[in-house]
Amino acid sequence: MTKISFFNGLKEIGGTFVAIETENTKCMFDFGFAVAGRMDAKIRKRKDDFAVDYIRLGMLTPADGIYDKYTAEKTGLVPYGELDKECFFVISHMHIDHMGGLGCLHPDIPVYMSTDSLKLYRQLAKNGDVEHREHPNCIGVDYGAEFTVGDITVKCVPVDHDVIGACGFLITTPDGNVCYTGDYRFHGFHPSYSEEFGKTCHGADVVITEGVTASFEDIDMLSLEKPAEPDRTEEGLQAELEAVSKTDSGLIVVNPYNRNVERVHRMINTFKNSGRTLVLDPVQADYVAAFYPEDEIAVYEQTYKEACEDGTKVSADKPRICREGIPSGWKLISRAELIENFSEYALQLDYADMYELTDLKDVVSRYIHMDGAPLGAYDPSFAKMKEFLEVCGIAYDFKGLGGHAKPYYLRTMLDTIEPKTLIPLHSFRPEQVNTAKAGTRILPEYGDVYELKDGVVTKL
Repeated sequence: MTKISFFNGLKEIGGTFVAIETENTKCMFDFGFAVAGRMDAKIRKRKDDFAVDYIRLGMLTPADGIYDKYTAEKTGLVPYGELDKECFFVISHMHIDHMGGLGCLHPDIPVYMSTDSLKLYRQLAKNGDVEHREHPNCIGVDYGAEFTVGDITVKCVPVDHDVIGACGFLITTPDGNVCYTGDYRFHGFHPSYSEEFGKTCHGADVVITEGVTASFEDIDMLSLEKPAEPDRTEEGLQAELEAVSKTDSGLIVVNPYNRNVERVHRMINTFKNSGRTLVLDPVQADYVAAFYPEDEIAVYEQTYKEACEDGTKVSADKPRICREGIPSGWKLISRAELIENFSEYALQLDYADMYELTDLKDVVSRYIHMDGAPLGAYDPSFAKMKEFLEVCGIAYDFKGLGGHAKPYYLRTMLDTIEPKTLIPLHSFRPEQVNTAKAGTRILPEYGDVYELKDGVVTKL
């Protein structure tokens, strides 16, 4: 018998945790933080009880067979290695709400992800951009490849999303198969990935899908017609940036999401084509160079010094390039150079470095927010960012795209798959996600367990 259990991320955006369990194997996905709003950076983390505290607060799932003995005993769980079955994780992509909890797992539990996701994860860890600690037992899987643990076989299938390495999975058990979409869209650099994903999973017994964009307004998904105006795309965004670069006379400041590495890689060339050099903070530069070593990298000297504390206190928790130094061939661009030749540059600046604008404001023509932090009005820092720019007299421009398919395209994916059973989650309103081409639809509650037998799902 195969069981599908639903723990977290059902009626919220983030924290998805589903377990697919046979007699001798347990496959789980994903492992970000649920109810992440309960996290507060002002509260000191207890090193030994990091996972314990997050489990008790509901931010991590209290599941058997995944934590170390200390954590398991304090939370009433069975530790890793003491279940009578093999346990492993698959992670769809490197967004915090899908992978932020990896450092809380027992270090020996296998965690599978795409090869590109693994490369990004290792870079995140080297730059101190992971929670708690780096998980050591991660295994990269090439797109289109399969692996088997016990009696469960998993195929890694790429999707188009706003982070490099994103994928979904086709999970095959002795009693049927389950397609997990992860997060996806059709307006990125690789819409064909999402199109092919749907075809690969066509006829799946079960599809477990995200439904982020169905969260915010009333939708009758079955009656939606294709939008008359196509979505803005990543390719179109590059054209918008090139136009701005040519018409603006001042320094352009951009704030992209730093894990959208391909976007930043394209921006380097877009600005170059319009006569500007894109200057990066050192961590963003490190991410780009890991995937695109051929790129000409320029780093802002001031944020490099800030990240490394002027090189005087370099320790293991500092970004990799602080410990190892600026790679040969990278250019350091000073503040004085930006001010003197402002029309020749664009500057990538994280929100954490906003105070740098007090020295640059007289030469900045606009600040372009491109899905970087703060992510939206729900974040208290968003209003502070807008006020800061107003005080500095800097024009604000939003050119974000988002990483999720609009409702019509969610349905397009599901129409293509034509699953026997549809299970939407990862949405504030999963009940709005639907397709006429599914045999049935299930809206699980937290803690629900279903049986999959001969491709048919029934509640236990």
